[in-house]
Parts: sequence; C-alpha cells; structure tokens
Amino acid sequence: MNKHQLANVYAQVGLESAVLSASQHQLTTLLFEGVLNALSRATILMENDDIINKGNMIAKAVSIIDTGLIQAIEPYAEEPLAGQLLSLFHYVVQQLMLANLHNDRAKLGHCHELLKTIADAWQQALIQEG
Repeated sequence: MNKHQLANVYAQVGLESAVLSASQHQLTTLLFEGVLNALSRATILMENDDIINKGNMIAKAVSIIDTGLIQAIEPYAEEPLAGQLLSLFHYVVQQLMLANLHNDRAKLGHCHELLKTIADAWQQALIQEG
C-alpha cells in the first residue's frame, strides 16, 4: 500500500470514529458539511467539464440529503418548521437533478446557497442552545 492509500484509509477511520462518537447535533452538522463539500466539488468539476465526476458529486449530495437530512426530519413532518424544511430539501434535490442534467451552474450555486443558509442557521441555533 502506498502513502496515498494509507492516508485515505487513515482518513476513513478518522471519519468513521467521528461519526460513531457524534451526538445527533454533530451528525447533522457533519451531514451539512458533507453535502456542501460535495456541491463545491461538483461546481469545480462542472467548470472543468468533468461530467462523470460532477455527476458523482451531485449524486453524493442528493444521497446525503435523501438518506441523512430528509430521513432525520420525516418523523416530525407534521410540525410546521419540519414540513417546510422537508419541502425545501425536496426542492433542492429536484434542482440538483436539473442542474446535473443541464450542466446548470446557476442552479447548482442556488442549491449550495440554500443549504449553506440552513447550515448557518443550524450552527447559530446550536450556539444559542449551548
């Protein structure tokens, strides 16, 4: 195994350890960081006409939203704020699919900004709560 492969294994173990020891609030923060990172990378890949990897990064972002953020909120869907967040997350997923299909940087940027705004509000709520 070369140094690069060892570094990747080490990083994966570190991430798994962080996830296993994280609180629900920390997990949600990690989900937001993951989706924003994937969208930032997708933007760069889109600019470089790397269609395959751009699609992979957008798919990763959609997966994080679907299996992480949406599933965490669904049990509370009857509450007004949760229902609005669910609608927004579904909208973002739809827009990401269109951004991928049409190579639309503006849609990709719009989705990133929406999620960044929610992530920032989440962090503010944690600070006020703590």
